[in-house]
Amino acid sequence: MSGFAFDQAEGLRRLLGRDQMRVIAVVSGKPRVGQTNVVVNLAHALATQGKSVLILDEGIGADSSAARLGLAPRFELAQVLKEQIRLSQALLSYSAALHILPAREGLRRVAHLTREAQDRLARDMAVLPLKPDVLLIDLAADRSQITLAATAAADEVLVVVSPEHSAITQSYALIKQLAQDYGRRHFRLLATKTKNDNDAAAVYNNMLGAAARYLNAQLNELSTVPWDEAVRRANRLGKPVVEIFPDAPASQAYRTLAQAIAAWPMMREDGGHLDGFLHRLIISSRMMELSVRI
Repeated sequence: MSGFAFDQAEGLRRLLGRDQMRVIAVVSGKPRVGQTNVVVNLAHALATQGKSVLILDEGIGADSSAARLGLAPRFELAQVLKEQIRLSQALLSYSAALHILPAREGLRRVAHLTREAQDRLARDMAVLPLKPDVLLIDLAADRSQITLAATAAADEVLVVVSPEHSAITQSYALIKQLAQDYGRRHFRLLATKTKNDNDAAAVYNNMLGAAARYLNAQLNELSTVPWDEAVRRANRLGKPVVEIFPDAPASQAYRTLAQAIAAWPMMREDGGHLDGFLHRLIISSRMMELSVRI
């Protein structure tokens, strides 16, 4: 690490303390596979299990995590970076344990932050009343190469895929891109909208073998989230299905998934901290922007 990068990281650590936090980037190969449903329901399930959760939301309109939770953002991260508002003003609260930071434009601006802007953002984070245990990054389906850099800053990458052939092939293409361009070698694979065991097998068998043979990448399959009409009803009401229909099959699946995630080992020796994520996000965003220009 260069002297500048080391000093920068140390300064952020002093400002933000040593709060432990697990960072999970949630992605999918194509729209309409249930990615944002996964984010909001997993977030709510984790919150009800005693975790403080922050969603970094790159979605827009009805496809955003905020909208799925019935929230209407007034501000977003980009306005914080432009010094138009404070970070606390952009933060949305769904409950005491679940918050959302809209970041549609903000993620695309991280690479351009000056040293002063980084320090200012760190100070803003330091005075926030919440100290997240889990940060979920909901990357939009129309993400750019620059925002994909957030996957390099994450501890885990969770790939959401449905049983459709196009969803499987496009998710494989995304995993290939992340493996070849970002050096990711480990992915968590979540099959959604499955109607039976054959659907789950179609997803996992196709992808696990191909990733091992051609990408030298490891995919760990998670318990599936079944097709459930209750999810659609919950979306219309602007509520997570795990909250409004707790006995629905999908709700049970999300609670099981949240318990499994809470038991995952920390991927970093220091346990993962907000300062470390911010530093990694800035560095990876800059590196990706340089590669795009080249």
